[in-house]
This record gives sequence, structure tokens and C-alpha cells, in this order.
Amino acid sequence: MAPRTVTMVIGLAFLLAGLLIMFVPMSSDTPGGSPVSCGNALGIGFDAVAVEKIDPTFVGICGRLRSERMGWALPMAIGGGVLLAVGGLVGRRRSRH
Repeated sequence: MAPRTVTMVIGLAFLLAGLLIMFVPMSSDTPGGSPVSCGNALGIGFDAVAVEKIDPTFVGICGRLRSERMGWALPMAIGGGVLLAVGGLVGRRRSRH
């Protein structure tokens, strides 16, 4: 397999994995064992008012969970996008000459 193809496949895999991880919903458990929905890393599916009624500390816990997930999923997606772009540009540049 050509290095360009390998680079693009790896880049696409990282890009898709990063995006998928951002959209996977998270939850945290209360001391009683019931789950509290924290939404996904983008905050979609998180209802701060409903979570605050359960326990106000879970608003902060969910915020920390979202920021931690975004802290490694976003660089993964960006890195994959960069690899994908580099693989596409390097191949085009070489094929023109």
C-alpha cells in the first residue's frame, strides 16, 4: 500500500473516531446508583435544570466530564483531519510533476 493511502486511511480513522467519541453520550451515577445524563462532549442532551434538581454538584461533574472528553476527542479529530489533508495534498503535488 502506498504511503499516501496509508496516511489517508489513518487520518480518516482518527477523524471519524474523534467525531464519534464527541457524540457518544455520557452519564454519572448518583450515590443512590441512579444514572444522571450528562449529554455528549458537545453538550447535546444535557439538561442543566433537570440535573440541578437531582443534585447541584452534578452540573459541575457533567461539565468536567464533557471538557475531559472534548480535551482528547477534539485533538484526535483535528489530527485525523490534518493527516487526511496532508495525504491528499502530497499525492496531488507529486502527481502533477
